[in-house]
Amino acid sequence: MKRVYKTTEPFRLEGTGERASTQLLLIHGFTGSPSELRRLGYYLNDLGYTVNAVLLPGHGTTPEDMIRTGMHDWSGHVLRSYDAMAARQAREGKIVAIGHSMGGLLALELAMKRRLDGVVSLAAPMFLSSRKTSLALVLQYFINYIERRPSAAAHLMEEACTYDKTPVRCVVDLRKLMKLVKANLGQVSAPLFVGQGIQDGMVLPKSAEYIYRHVSSLVRQIEYYPHSSHGLLLDEWRERVYEDISRFLARLDQVGTWKQAVVENQT
Repeated sequence: MKRVYKTTEPFRLEGTGERASTQLLLIHGFTGSPSELRRLGYYLNDLGYTVNAVLLPGHGTTPEDMIRTGMHDWSGHVLRSYDAMAARQAREGKIVAIGHSMGGLLALELAMKRRLDGVVSLAAPMFLSSRKTSLALVLQYFINYIERRPSAAAHLMEEACTYDKTPVRCVVDLRKLMKLVKANLGQVSAPLFVGQGIQDGMVLPKSAEYIYRHVSSLVRQIEYYPHSSHGLLLDEWRERVYEDISRFLARLDQVGTWKQAVVENQT
């Protein structure tokens, strides 16, 4: 099968072998698209996992489409995607949500509402590096969009097929989603992997530790990437991130045995 990059289309890759029954729900970030997850998706599919990358409403088309959507549209789409995956899940199969940036928030929110066998949250914002986003609450009544400034990470944003302007109204909903997830992290009990780039110019690295410390997950892991940017799934250090995620997924096969041992020791 020919591998495609730089496309906003959602994608599904059927797994092979024993790992095919583990379905991975990949969720992209704010103003981005499934394109930012394609390299990771191919990597994990090569290991045998079934991969399903969703396209959130208002994304992957135009900012004019996105401005008509909000957090309930994005969350609802993730829930429906999960339910569709669960309906075709094998009895012994697993479902793991993997989200980047806002997708990490949506993966955590999904873990609050549905049964997940694992959650991977990458560069999910609890604290943003810029306080300007707080102005969106007022700015939405005066301007519709903010143009994206040129940056050294432009090539990463191009591969992620990110919009060149951001709907201000959607920034308001992003902040609402952040607040909602932050306030309810204790409801997350699924095994959790948290990844964060130290060179992230959008999300403060302390976001990762906040998530790690406030969830209820008995099995949890946190990894920092000293040279990685916010686009840690696409930048030059991405292979290490992929490897850490694959090792976490492999650990999930042992979680059931581990939990059973805990129960037996308590009785």
